[in-house]
Amino acid sequence: MSDEAAGVLLIIVSLLFLSVCLMLLVKTLQSVFRGRAAIWIGKMLNLELKSIPFLADYILMCFGAGLTILMQSSSVTTSTLTPLVGIGLIRVDKMFPFTIGANIGTTVTGVLAALASSNIKVGMQVAMSHLLFNVIGTCMWFMIPATRQVPLAMAKFFGSLAAEVQVFPVLLIVFAWVLAPVGLLLLAVVGVAACAVVGGLVGIVVLAVIILIWMRAYVPHRLPARLSKNFKWMPPVLRVEEEKSVGGTSGPVTAEQSDGPVDADMGSAKGWWQGPLAWGTGWFILIMLVVAVPNCQWGNLKYPKFDGRAHVGIGAWKVCSSMYESSQDWAPPRQQCTRAELEACGSVTGCNEGDLSDQAGANVKYEKSWLGCRTNCSLDAWKSYCLDMNCGGSLHTTQCANVTEAVHQAFEVVYQASSEKAWLAGDRCRDVSALCGNGDKLGQAGNLGWSGCAFAMLGQVLLIVFCTMRGKHNMFKALVGSLVSNGLAWILLLAAWAVFTSAVGEETTCTIVDASDAGAVLASGKFGDIIKGKGSYSYALVLGAWCLMTLVVGVLVQRVRFEMMVVPNKPAEPCADNDIQIDKVAEPCSDNDVHV
Repeated sequence: MSDEAAGVLLIIVSLLFLSVCLMLLVKTLQSVFRGRAAIWIGKMLNLELKSIPFLADYILMCFGAGLTILMQSSSVTTSTLTPLVGIGLIRVDKMFPFTIGANIGTTVTGVLAALASSNIKVGMQVAMSHLLFNVIGTCMWFMIPATRQVPLAMAKFFGSLAAEVQVFPVLLIVFAWVLAPVGLLLLAVVGVAACAVVGGLVGIVVLAVIILIWMRAYVPHRLPARLSKNFKWMPPVLRVEEEKSVGGTSGPVTAEQSDGPVDADMGSAKGWWQGPLAWGTGWFILIMLVVAVPNCQWGNLKYPKFDGRAHVGIGAWKVCSSMYESSQDWAPPRQQCTRAELEACGSVTGCNEGDLSDQAGANVKYEKSWLGCRTNCSLDAWKSYCLDMNCGGSLHTTQCANVTEAVHQAFEVVYQASSEKAWLAGDRCRDVSALCGNGDKLGQAGNLGWSGCAFAMLGQVLLIVFCTMRGKHNMFKALVGSLVSNGLAWILLLAAWAVFTSAVGEETTCTIVDASDAGAVLASGKFGDIIKGKGSYSYALVLGAWCLMTLVVGVLVQRVRFEMMVVPNKPAEPCADNDIQIDKVAEPCSDNDVHV
C-alpha cells in the first residue's frame, strides 16, 4: 500500500479496536452492576446528607472523578451507570454531579500524557486547556444552584424527546459531533467577521427556539394563538400541556415518576450473558482479517541490518519491495577466493590486539569483513578464513558463526548467464508470480481467507440482529444463520491456513537478490527455507482469527441448543388421570390433574 492508503487503513482499524474495546468494557462493568450490586450502587450515588444538603453532590463529584481516573475514560464510567438511571436506581439530579466529576477526572489522562511527552511545555498547555475548560464549565453550570437547573431541565427534555422520536438520538449525534464541529471549523477558517455574523444569527435563532419551547411548556397563555397551537407532527413533549395526554399525565411515565425501580437486574434473568463474548470476539476477528488477508505479510524475506538488501513482503497475490523500483541484473557466480584475496578484502582491524572478539561492538568489524568480500567470495570461503584469523578473545568463533548464520541461504542458488534484466524498474508491488513459482497456491490461501472474512461478516450481522431483536420477534433463524455462517468461516480460515502451510513445505523457485548483493539469482528449495520461516504477520493473524472463531462457534452452538430446548408455553389440554406433563403436549385428563 501507499503511505496514504496504509495510514487511512490504520486509522479505521485503530478506531474500530478502540470502539469495540470500550463497548466490551462497558458491557463487562454493566454485568457487575446487576442485582444487589446495582442496588448498592444506587444507594451510594443517591447520597443525601440532611445536615449539610449540598455536600453530598460534591462528594459524588469527587467519586466520579476518582473512578474516571482509575478507568482512564469518562465515557466508560458514565455509560456504565446510565442504564441504572434509566431503570430508576439513580436519580438524574444525582447523576449530574457524578458526570461533572467524570469530566474533570478524564483530564488527568491528558496531564499524564503531557508529562511523558518530549515537549512538556506545549503538552501542558493543551492539558491545562482541557482541565480549565471543564473546571470553568463546572463553576458556571454546577456551583450556582440556579444555573444547575438549566442542564438538568435540558437533559430531561431531550430524554423525553428521544423516547418519543426514535430518530432524534441519531440526528443529535450527527449534529453535535459532525455538523456543528465542521461548521465551526469552517467559520474559523473564513475569518472572525463571518464567525461573528453567522454565529450571532445562529445563537439568536437557538435562543429564540429555547424561549419558545419554555413558554409553551410553562406559560402558553402568554403566547399568540399561532405559537401556542399544537400541530399533528409534534411529539407529546413539545405539545402544550392540555393536549399532551388524554389521561392528564404529562408525557410517558419515567422511572422517577413510577413507584420504584423497574428491574435491578436489567433483564439479566432472561439475558444472554455470552452474547457480548460472541459479538465482541466477532469484531476482533473481522478487524484481524481485514488487516491480514490483503496485506503483503503472509511471508517475507528479511535480512540483517548490516546486509543492506531490501526486505520483500509476500502476500497472497502481491509481493512488495523497494528493490522493484529499480532494474536488477543477474548476479555473476562467486568463487572460492584465495587466502590472499580474502586478506585483501576481509581483514579484521585489530584482530590480534587483546580480547577484540569480547569487546562491545566487535560484531561490526566482523560484519564489515564479510561485506568487503561478499561480492566475489563465497560464504563458505569467508567462514573458513574468518575462523583461521583466530582473533583475540573467547568469542571469536561465535562472532564468525553469527555472521555466517545471518546470511546463510538454506537452498540451492542457481546463477543465470543472461544479459537480460532479472526485472525492470517499475511499481513497488507486483504479482506474486514475479517472485516465486507457487503464486497460484498463495492466491488460493488468500481467496479462502477473503471468503472466510465474508462469511464472518455475515455471521456477525445475523448475530447482532438476533441480539437486538430477540426480545421482540422470534429470531431463531437469525441465530442459526449466524452459526452456519461462522461455521463456514471457521472452515474457510482453517483451509486458508492449511493451504499456506502446505505451500511453505513444498519445493519452488523464487527470484531473489543474491547474498553478494551483486544481482539476482534463482533460489530453488522449500518455500519455507527461502522465506526463513513458516509465515509472518498475516499468517499469524489468520491463525489467530481461526482460534477466536472457534470460541464464537462454541458459544453459538451452546445458544442454539438452549433455544431448541425452550418450548413455548401452550394452553393446557386434557391429560390422563393424575399425570404430570413436563415440556410436552398435554393429553386428556380428569379432575384434579396437574399440568406443568
